[in-house]
Amino acid sequence: MTPLKSLGLFSVLLLSCISAQAAVYVTIVQGLGGQPEWDERFTEQFGKIRDASHSLADEDQVTDFSGPDATRENLLAHFRILSESMTSEDRAVIYLIGHGSYDGEQYKFNIPGPDITDGDLAEILGTLPGKNHFLLNTSSASGATLGALETDDRILVTATRNGNEKNATEFGDYFAEALVNENADINKNSNISIQEAFDYANRGVENFFESQSKLATEHAQIRGDTAASFTLARLGDLQISSEDPRINELLTRRQELDQDIEELQLRRNEFTNADYIQQLQALILQAAEVSEELEQLQAGSGDDADRE
Repeated sequence: MTPLKSLGLFSVLLLSCISAQAAVYVTIVQGLGGQPEWDERFTEQFGKIRDASHSLADEDQVTDFSGPDATRENLLAHFRILSESMTSEDRAVIYLIGHGSYDGEQYKFNIPGPDITDGDLAEILGTLPGKNHFLLNTSSASGATLGALETDDRILVTATRNGNEKNATEFGDYFAEALVNENADINKNSNISIQEAFDYANRGVENFFESQSKLATEHAQIRGDTAASFTLARLGDLQISSEDPRINELLTRRQELDQDIEELQLRRNEFTNADYIQQLQALILQAAEVSEELEQLQAGSGDDADRE
């Protein structure tokens, strides 16, 4: 009996739940630039992050706010609706692109009208069902939010170490670039994880300050044990140009299995070690079988083309 057939009923049902129910909901917020240079840079970051997010989630699961629409009232209303529509299996990804401030007591993310505070962010994350949610804050002083937001089941990335690093940051440019750049894909699996994007951006910031012969005024921070397992972007086009529907079907199946493996890794602490290993081995076996069949079909298609 193969490892796949030896899975218990519980494992099979669980894997089906992971594949069928889990979804990623992305919210992208572009704050005020204050100056034309920063407006332009934030808009460019916004565009790259939005494009990357559409490679990860369905169109109706990606919501963005910019310009006059990016108000505290609109954002709070959006997250109230999101908290009601998400299930405990789903994940939220929140991007804050812009400037921030910290007065020693309260952090604020700069948007039109009243700003979003660290208290608002804590309430937003606290009302979302499930766990393994991700928040990126690229703003100055963003490190001031870590104390209010950090928990064992969240992933946080801030552009600064604390609220005292108040200069406008370079980190956002590099993080957004990582989501669309194959050089950030260290393990070459055509996915960009939070950890890969963070490492790419961190290197970019370090190189920037070194090239300017300046002391770094920002030190990005990451919190969360599952950052390496959380995909933010998928590189390339899944549906390659092929007249063989079997190839496209296998490509789709392989991506589904990659997503199932990621979901399982993110939920590692929910299972006993034996259950986790059994389920992971089953998924890896399926992925290997699909990849082997895909390679055989693609090789056959290449041979046919050569003969023609």
